[in-house]
Amino acid sequence: MDGLAELHTHLGGSVSSDILWTLAHEQGIALPVKDYWDFDRLVTVSDPRGVPDLDALDQIYHWTELIQSSPIAVETSVHQAIGGAYRSQGITTLELRFNPMKRNRGGERDLDHIILAAIRGLDRASLEYPQVRAGLILMMDRTFTQRQNEVIVEKAIGWSSRGIVGVDIAGPRPGHARYDYRSVQPMIEEARSAGLGVTIHVGEEGGDFGRQEIGEVLEVLRPDRIGHGILAAGDAELMRELREAEVVLEICPTSNLLTKALADEDAVRAVFRTFVENGVRFTIATDGPEMMRTHLRDEFDLLLRIGALAQDELDEANARGHEASFVRGGFRAARV
Repeated sequence: MDGLAELHTHLGGSVSSDILWTLAHEQGIALPVKDYWDFDRLVTVSDPRGVPDLDALDQIYHWTELIQSSPIAVETSVHQAIGGAYRSQGITTLELRFNPMKRNRGGERDLDHIILAAIRGLDRASLEYPQVRAGLILMMDRTFTQRQNEVIVEKAIGWSSRGIVGVDIAGPRPGHARYDYRSVQPMIEEARSAGLGVTIHVGEEGGDFGRQEIGEVLEVLRPDRIGHGILAAGDAELMRELREAEVVLEICPTSNLLTKALADEDAVRAVFRTFVENGVRFTIATDGPEMMRTHLRDEFDLLLRIGALAQDELDEANARGHEASFVRGGFRAARV
C-alpha cells in the first residue's frame, strides 16, 4: 500500500503541545497557565469524555491559532505537522487546512506573509520527506464578511502554483442561524475554475438542520469532498445524491465521538455500515491528531475493533484517500 492518506486535518490541531509551548514562549504570548502540563490540557481535548460541544472545541482552537499567528510559527507548524505525520504514521498523502486570517492578528500581520510562511514549511518538509505528497487548503469562515472570504479565495488562487490545492469553509454559524451558502458560491466557482479542489465542512451536527445543509451545499456549491457529512447517514435521498455526484466524505471518528457529534461507538458503526451499504464514498481522517490525542492508525484500529469496517474496506477507504486528494489531482475541478 502507498502509505496512509490523511485529507482532513487542521493545522491548529496537528502540532504537538511541546512545539506549541516553545512557539508561544518565543513570541512572548501571555498564556493563562505557567506549567507545561496545564498548557497541554489547554490546547488538546484532554478529557477522554470529550468536549460539551463544538463551541468548546473552538475555545481550544483559539489558543492554537493565536500561537500560530506569526510567519515563523506558521512555517514551523506546517513543517512539523508534515514530518510528524510521516514519521509516526507513514502518511504519504497529507492535506493541511487552515484559515490565514485567523493567524494575522486581526490584520496586524500581512496575509501573504502568513501564507508564504506556510508554503516555506511545505517546501522544507518536501526536501526532508520526498516520500510525502502534501498540500495546503485555505479556509473561509462562516462568521466572516463576504469580502474577507473573497480575499481568502483570491489568495488561494494566487498561490495555487506553490502548493495551495483547495478551499474550504467552516466555523460556527452566526447566531446559530442557517448559513447562506449562496453568499460564497461565486468564490467557490472561481476557485474551481482556477483548478482548486473544493471541500466543505457540513453535516457534522445539527440534526435535521444539518442534513438540510448537506443538501444545500451539494446543490449550490457542488463540492468534490465534504468534511464530516455524517448526518447524511439518516437520509436515503442525500446518500443517493452523494453517490451519484461521487462526493467523498472525510470522516473523523474519534473527533465525532469527542465532540458528541456521534453518541457512542455503536453510532460510529451504524454510520459507516450505512454508508458502505448505500455506496457512499468516504475516507478516514483525524481532524487534528495532536488536539484529539489520536492518530490515523488509531482511527483504523478503532473502526476494526468495533466492527465498523473490515480490513479490505479500510484499505479501500485509504486508497480512496490517495485518489481523492487534491494534491494528487484526484478530483473534478473542471467539472460543469
